[in-house]
Amino acid sequence: MKTAASYVRNRFLAGVLVVVPIIATFLALRFLFVQIDGLFAPWINGLIGRHIPGLGVIVTVLVVLIAGVVVSNFMGRRLLAWTERILGGVPLVKSIYKASKDIIHTATLSRQQVFRDVVMVEYPRRGMYSYGFVTSYATRHAQDGVHRIANVFIPGPPLPTTGVLVALPVEDLFYLDVSVEEALKLVLSAGMVSPRNLRERPSAGPGVGGETEMPD
Repeated sequence: MKTAASYVRNRFLAGVLVVVPIIATFLALRFLFVQIDGLFAPWINGLIGRHIPGLGVIVTVLVVLIAGVVVSNFMGRRLLAWTERILGGVPLVKSIYKASKDIIHTATLSRQQVFRDVVMVEYPRRGMYSYGFVTSYATRHAQDGVHRIANVFIPGPPLPTTGVLVALPVEDLFYLDVSVEEALKLVLSAGMVSPRNLRERPSAGPGVGGETEMPD
C-alpha cells in the first residue's frame, strides 16, 4: 500500500513538473498577445472598420522591426541620441525611460551573462545555507581597508525571478562546480531535481557557469 502511494505521489509530482510550466507559458503568452494586440488595435479598427484578432500584434512587430532598422544606421543612432537627450531633460520621464531601458537590457541578456557563478552562502542565519548566483563583483573601500565583495542574487523557489540581493565578501562564498542550468532546475523544482554531488571549486578560476572575474 505504501509502495503504491509513493508511486502515485512520484508520478503526480512528475506530472506537475511537466504540466505547470506548459500552463504558465501559455498564460504568459496569452497575456502578452492581448496586451500587444491592444496597442494598435483601436487605431486599426477605426481605420478599417472591423476588428481582426492578431493584426495589432503584427503591426507592433513591424513597428519594432522598422525601429531596429532605423537605429542600426548612423543617422538613426544620432536621432536616437537626440531623442534620449530630450527625454533625459524631463525629470519623471527620464526616470521611467532609464528604468525601462535597464530592465529590457537585463532581460535580453543570456543567463550566462546575468548569472556568473553558482554559490552557496550562509544565509539567512549562521549554519543555514542558501543557493545563490553571483551577478557581479565590486570593490568596497572601507575605513579598515579595501574588500572584494560579490553581489549575490538568492532566488526564492519556485520562481527564480523573485528573491533577495545580498552583498557578501568573496571569501565567504562557497563556489559550486555546477552549471547555471543545473542550479536553476534545482530552484524551480524546490530541490526535487538536484545534482547528486555538489563539489566546491576554487573561487579564483573560471567556473562552469561563467568566468569568475575579480575586481582590481
